[in-house]
Amino acid sequence: MQADTPEGKRVLEPSKLIEPVDVLAFLDTHKYTHGLYGWWFDESLPEVPRDGCYELEGKHLLYVGIAPPKSKPVRPGSATPLRLRLWRNHIHGSVRSSTLRLSLAALLRNDLKLEFFRDTGKRLKMAKEHEAKLTLWIEDHAGLSMVNHDAPRELEAALVRNGPPLPLNLSMSTHPFKDTLSALRSSLGRR
Repeated sequence: MQADTPEGKRVLEPSKLIEPVDVLAFLDTHKYTHGLYGWWFDESLPEVPRDGCYELEGKHLLYVGIAPPKSKPVRPGSATPLRLRLWRNHIHGSVRSSTLRLSLAALLRNDLKLEFFRDTGKRLKMAKEHEAKLTLWIEDHAGLSMVNHDAPRELEAALVRNGPPLPLNLSMSTHPFKDTLSALRSSLGRR
């Protein structure tokens, strides 16, 4: 699959970005359940290189992700994979439930005065008030694009490997910022 498919273009070149607070309304209106999404950020992440990244509404596309289909169909009235992934994990989740939140927390650690610790299972965590700070930051500085797609894995791989630079993606990425971001993430919660 190529990155320049119509589905890929809807993530790379949307007519308008979706505000994080409007994600649920967008998903309900458009009946999106599974798919690929892009996260766009303003200039509040100055250390993240943006050369060659798509730009729209003063934000750059820095990350793409997927909400893949489950083995069972979505039951009527239950949360869809996109709703779970975007709302519950990325926007209102924790650094344990979202690799995007973990990357943002690593980048914003000093600016937001975020503190990290490891639980008894040695898993990285932040206190609820620090997760709340990160959520507010996301709501103020991010936008989204997305496409409904029943099998988004190939599209994600094509975009990460052959599409525009996506400096916040780690999996499948060869972006030069990958090592810096990985090191920042690894340093969290260490004394």
